[in-house]
Amino acid sequence: MTATGLSAACHGLWRSVGYNRILRLEPDGYTLYTASASHARLQERGSVREFRDAFDRVDLDVRGRLTLSHAHDLTRYEFERWPSWDARCTLHQSCDDLATNFQAFCEVFAENYAFFERRRVDWAALCAAVAPQVAAASSPEALLDALETLIAPLADLHVYVATPARKVRCATAARGPRAALQAAFGLPTPMLSARGSVECIAGRMRETLLPEFTDTLQNFRQAGNGVLAWGTLCPGVGYLSLLRMFGFAASEAARHADDLPHRLSEVGPFMGADMEALARILDDALIELSPHKALIIDARLNGGGFDRAGMLLCERLIDEPRLAYTKKARSQYGFTEPQGLTLTPARGARFSKPVFLLTSAFTVSAGEVFALAMSALPQVTLLGEPTQGILSDNLFHRLPCGWEVSLSNEVYESLLGRCYEAEGVPPTERLPELGPADLLSNLRAGLRVAADRARAV
Repeated sequence: MTATGLSAACHGLWRSVGYNRILRLEPDGYTLYTASASHARLQERGSVREFRDAFDRVDLDVRGRLTLSHAHDLTRYEFERWPSWDARCTLHQSCDDLATNFQAFCEVFAENYAFFERRRVDWAALCAAVAPQVAAASSPEALLDALETLIAPLADLHVYVATPARKVRCATAARGPRAALQAAFGLPTPMLSARGSVECIAGRMRETLLPEFTDTLQNFRQAGNGVLAWGTLCPGVGYLSLLRMFGFAASEAARHADDLPHRLSEVGPFMGADMEALARILDDALIELSPHKALIIDARLNGGGFDRAGMLLCERLIDEPRLAYTKKARSQYGFTEPQGLTLTPARGARFSKPVFLLTSAFTVSAGEVFALAMSALPQVTLLGEPTQGILSDNLFHRLPCGWEVSLSNEVYESLLGRCYEAEGVPPTERLPELGPADLLSNLRAGLRVAADRARAV
């Protein structure tokens, strides 16, 4: 980028490699579309300033590909130049035709969803089976019902369809006793990333999760709008709880956020403020926890957010650079080139002694990417049960009618080349499953085991 705008070499029309995006760059700003082979819809427009807020690294490589990196984020996105708009791809201003929207929905999943085989779904056959329901539909509500039927077999919490009035997802297929979780903490919703859920859990940690350590719990503190908590659990053992991977900053946007921003020019500033706040909090926490001989990190109730947040914590636990994992995305060429995520030791306070990470089926999304990265660190032991199994970022898409669709297009792999989508990141030592009959007792029992392991080092 130039000081006054986008470099002239970047101007023009670009099609992403994977990620279903078409990008038009002009001297005064950008226009972004979501697109499958046959259908496209405007996603957002913005000025040059907003483009700078959205992307902090912009490069043209020797192949003529444009490479963009979201501000403060980890993933690189590649675009190939388009000489002109492909006539086979209809750009919809608004289209309420039910059959067209159904066809666009089936197409975008066929082109981008990465886990049909892993989740044992024959997508083409499923679309064909639901097509008569769509043909008989006479209203948008009936189409939404058909799409809900279509996505249910995927059993993927990252998959949803959202209209202005209603959102449908396959939440009933989620692992973990969610009704028991909601009842145990008095949550407004079983979705853990929700602000109300964080507040309910954070406000009751002592009485729900930590009552057996009342006599030994010292210097217990909470920060980052209640997302983080830490203290001395028992002599020689530190405790750090992390309830989600976003919403740390001292701003109204962070305090009240139920989800990550979707508009690109809003994500960058939001993430930047969050990561700055998290770095300060981790300095305070790890300075206080550093005298202990071992540390327990509790991510069993982690509702996800930014992958970068988990990597910031990982970088407080290493003394030399380490490769944590690789990721790739479905593309028109099969998959994008894998990108490796290398952790670099943080400059701030660090903890280099044994660490025990507690995970559960309630550990989701970026919480699972954190667990995957932690599994690559030699001094870390994972305790608990496998995570939920939805590591991929959400890929957002607009149907011709304007409805928002989310799907999973990215494959995260361990250093041994293992993908844990649909099965969850496994623990080093498996503990009894969290059951619905007495969830709080199960959570406390897991923490007792972790404390015993930590005391024994």
